[in-house]
Amino acid sequence: MSVVVSGATSRWALPRARRPVVLAALSMAIDPEGFFRRCLERRGDPFVVSLPGVGEVLVSGHPEAARELFSAPPDTFEPLQSNPVEPLLGRQSLLLLSGERHRRERKLMTPPFHGDRMRAYGAIIRERAAAEMETWRPGETVVLGRAMRRITLDVILRTVIGVEGEPRSHRFRVAVGAMLDAYTPLLLVLPAMRRSLGPFGPWARFVRARDAVCDLFTDEIRDRRRRGTAGREDILSLLMDARYDDGGTLSESELIDELRTLIVGGHDTTTTALVWALVHLHCAPAALEALRAELGSLGPEPSGDALDKATYLGAVCNEALRMHPVVPIVPRRALRPITFRGHSVAPGQSVAVATTLLHHHPEVWSDAGRFAPERFLERKYTPFEYAPFGGGARRCIGAAFGAYQMRIVLGTILGRMRFEPHEGPAPRRVLMNITMGPAGAVKLRLEKR
Repeated sequence: MSVVVSGATSRWALPRARRPVVLAALSMAIDPEGFFRRCLERRGDPFVVSLPGVGEVLVSGHPEAARELFSAPPDTFEPLQSNPVEPLLGRQSLLLLSGERHRRERKLMTPPFHGDRMRAYGAIIRERAAAEMETWRPGETVVLGRAMRRITLDVILRTVIGVEGEPRSHRFRVAVGAMLDAYTPLLLVLPAMRRSLGPFGPWARFVRARDAVCDLFTDEIRDRRRRGTAGREDILSLLMDARYDDGGTLSESELIDELRTLIVGGHDTTTTALVWALVHLHCAPAALEALRAELGSLGPEPSGDALDKATYLGAVCNEALRMHPVVPIVPRRALRPITFRGHSVAPGQSVAVATTLLHHHPEVWSDAGRFAPERFLERKYTPFEYAPFGGGARRCIGAAFGAYQMRIVLGTILGRMRFEPHEGPAPRRVLMNITMGPAGAVKLRLEKR
């Protein structure tokens, strides 16, 4: 990709991969952590990758790159124009907005995810985790991904949308699960796959699943408008009541896209992070026993606030997100000339921080491949060294809620249940839809009483 600026051509003097762009994209879809690690080893930092539909991207895993990206003024960057998450989240998703519209909508959506409003959802999170555990029996095997998805999706349905009653909750669970499963890694990384072949093919399957979810959201919004939002504390009702500074409100289509964003970002990423935390804990007996001791000191039924403040539990969650940031890359498109890791970047060119490399950078993390929660008790890391939710003006709006939910679910489960150790190494990482999760069905067996 060459961009002409003031009569000059800006092109990075860095080596390129020799393989075709499509093969590079497939490699990233199969093993994103390995893909970025190999790029780093072969070409150094920063390096250039070419992505279908996006073009060349200057990528770095250095803390200085994170500082340059995350501390830049908001008008320095915008989301990628051809963004691979747009089909899943919607064109009007907060993640894809830029400029003044992004600022206004972010301001409108921020209050429900912080402070007392967020903590009010703690009882719902504990309740849903307890309800899932009621279905488990001593000695049986629990498929972690399925179990954690049921918990986190039910939490989101209750807290974000305010869905009540098992029949309606079931319809939402089935529809959302089908949409997420249909948006495969190939659709994510290969734009050419996103085309209709009549009623068949992966794109047609995804479109049907996405439309079914949007229809459910539309019905919920219209029903809420008929019945009113008085006395309701779910985030959908709060967003319907929220007003911009000029008195305007979110339109129906905007609400639908934001619900899609919150559903995906609020439960799928937390699901993946919980699975990683449980796997690593059951591969590290000392860390598991330290956590059990802390949870035991909180009593048989610790509150959400008590779990949220538990220091070692917080360190475990932080370490799981360090080793496996659920989103492996944070890309941006430059709106004005900048310097990124010593290279000139012209307007229209794209840069990115590879969080999977950032969280293993040897200048910051010693023995980075080892699961060691205590590192988060020994020092505080800057937002340019540790960035599991991105950073700067575009940091994930639900970061606090996701971390809060993760601590409560993990603490509730391990405070009541004991699993046998995980046999063998931790599973390989793969791209799932927009998150990076373990390959295959990860299972733990409950201890026999």
